Amino acid sequence: MRYSRKHRARRDPELAAEVTAFGELLAVHPFQPGAAGTPPEAIADWARALDAYEAAGRALRRDGREDVLRHLDHGMYAMGCLESRVTGGPLPMRLPLCFFDPRHGPSTAEVPWTPPDGTPRRVPVCAADKVRLREGSLPIASGHPARRQTAPAPSLALRDRADWDKLAVPGAIAAFLGYALALFAVGEAGWGIVSLAAGHVPLGLALLSGMALFSSASTLWALIHRGHLTEAAFDRSEETSSQHKHVHVVTDVSGRRYEHVRKVSGPTVKPLPYRRVWYVPGRRDGGVVLGAWAVLGLPVAVLVALPIFTVSAAATLYLIPGRLFIALLR
Repeated sequence: MRYSRKHRARRDPELAAEVTAFGELLAVHPFQPGAAGTPPEAIADWARALDAYEAAGRALRRDGREDVLRHLDHGMYAMGCLESRVTGGPLPMRLPLCFFDPRHGPSTAEVPWTPPDGTPRRVPVCAADKVRLREGSLPIASGHPARRQTAPAPSLALRDRADWDKLAVPGAIAAFLGYALALFAVGEAGWGIVSLAAGHVPLGLALLSGMALFSSASTLWALIHRGHLTEAAFDRSEETSSQHKHVHVVTDVSGRRYEHVRKVSGPTVKPLPYRRVWYVPGRRDGGVVLGAWAVLGLPVAVLVALPIFTVSAAATLYLIPGRLFIALLR
């Protein structure tokens, strides 16, 4: 389980010592995954701890200090869960590392923060960085600068200032009118009326089913190639006038939180402390959490959307611009 001590010491002696210490903790731990009566959750925690140690070793060879610290934190949390399951105690609270610098240790609060030229978000921070952000301090040591007053944005070009959402509907109406007039001009008055009155139906159906097909197929592809089952911890309940929801959270090794929201029948329904979900990491950044039944629901969605898209797209192409081409070729 160990990587070369000489290699690690050459990279970062202190960090290499932490990885070595975690590996030694795993090596001498008395847990036996194959023992009779071992809870499957404890076996999963043990597997996550081993994976975290291996990932920390790989990150150490790449000089990825922050990645090493996050993997070690993930592994130590898994070991804490393992101890709780074996002894029957409560599971430890998941505290992600400080967003601005993992060396600051576990976070103590989530605060709003806006990166330069970015969108506002809530990030987990340690107590010191919480004070610095509140006081508007200069950039944090890790390179994530606090929000500062910036110069006015430059004037945008016309294409950037245009409100395309408001122009979409008038533009579509103008296109249908132009196409209907073209059909009238070539002697296809009946098809011109049909295209003007009902041409939007197959077109809209094709667009909606096409988007649903692409979304379901791409998510299913990512689930097959990168997804894995994990446990989402219960975070909170949300109630509105007509809905009741349970929110479970998956926290990845970088400290990002991904929510899985499930509607329940009423406030008397007790939330499960953990729920099995699919976590699909993104190729570059972020990720998505899907319900455990997504492995069945996504293929069904693809099978339903595919014939609807095929038929509606064929009808749309026959009407627009097929009828005009047929009239011109006569």
